[in-house]
Amino acid sequence: MKHILVLNSGSSSVKFTVYQIKNNKIDKQILDGGVDKQGVHTVLSYKLKNKNNKINYSSKYSVKTAWKFIADLLKDFDINYIGFRVVHGGQDFVEATKINNQFLKKLEPYNKLAPLHNPYALELIKTVRRSMPQVKMSASFDTAFYKDLKSENYLYSIPPRFYKQHGIRKYGFHGLSHEMAVKFVADKKKRPLSKLSVISCHLGAGASITWFHKGRVIDTTMGFGPNEGLTMGTRSGDISADVVLFLASELKMSPDQISELLNKKSGIFGLMGYSDFRDLLTANNYKIKGYKVKRKFTKKQKQDAKLALKIFVYDAKRYLASFAGMSQSLDAVVFTGAVGTHSAVTRKLITQGVNLPKNCKVLAMPNMEMINIAKQTIKCLT
Repeated sequence: MKHILVLNSGSSSVKFTVYQIKNNKIDKQILDGGVDKQGVHTVLSYKLKNKNNKINYSSKYSVKTAWKFIADLLKDFDINYIGFRVVHGGQDFVEATKINNQFLKKLEPYNKLAPLHNPYALELIKTVRRSMPQVKMSASFDTAFYKDLKSENYLYSIPPRFYKQHGIRKYGFHGLSHEMAVKFVADKKKRPLSKLSVISCHLGAGASITWFHKGRVIDTTMGFGPNEGLTMGTRSGDISADVVLFLASELKMSPDQISELLNKKSGIFGLMGYSDFRDLLTANNYKIKGYKVKRKFTKKQKQDAKLALKIFVYDAKRYLASFAGMSQSLDAVVFTGAVGTHSAVTRKLITQGVNLPKNCKVLAMPNMEMINIAKQTIKCLT
């Protein structure tokens, strides 16, 4: 029996899913899990044959270590194809692309535009190719969904030469997730994409909102890189250029230090000291089903968490209200991502007070970007 493996890497985790293939179509999911960095340890969690498994390793987390643990689980599967999620493909990659040496060389410059994702995806691809050189592989891109943005929506108000010579423009991200969210609404409403208006909200460690109207994306909150728009787990989201200039000129921070601050030490983490959204909600006295709180929050931490949640919700509201106000006829607002799917209270906080049309549905959708990658991989490689 043929199988396809899908791999989705972050800075400290690798998610993986194995699907069984029948007649070059997805038949069923066989294996699903992830390898995560937890403190100084590495944790492998996976579901196989309806049984949940969790193994704690003393090994320090690395991409190579994560792949070793995943590869050990694949010995009983005939892996014919492997599909990778790559966050930034810029203008070079607007559809799933077969992986070869030329591809890797062309992809490498995008590491600097998505520092929390692309370098790790590239390292994982190279590691897996060395391990399974006989397997066909392709990459699917979060930016590809936004290839039809109009110039007035993707250009910044700086001289055009910066776009023409350096590619500085809005690209958009989480496209693999937003694309499935739009299709989810189309299936629910039994309407073609060409007659659909949807605002999709991908909320997780990274967060973005996208407006899809009558067959194409109109706008999205993320831009040149994935640190734009909403407040996120460790990313600042929208920030004035004057702040960046002040950090550089007055505080004498280097570009690397500023990048570290805005990408890894800001957002929810910067505001309250924890980046896990479940901690944020727990500190705001919301109960999270199945989540055991491992710490007690001080009065100061609870105050910080209250403000952090208000900032997060306000950011989401202002973009949701803006897109809804321009959409004229909005069919649905659909939430996905770990937070968007599982947190009803977050969906309520964001949508309440926003003037949505009477017939607009608010929906929650399971994360489907992995199956989207699988489908794109089969289409690319067969």
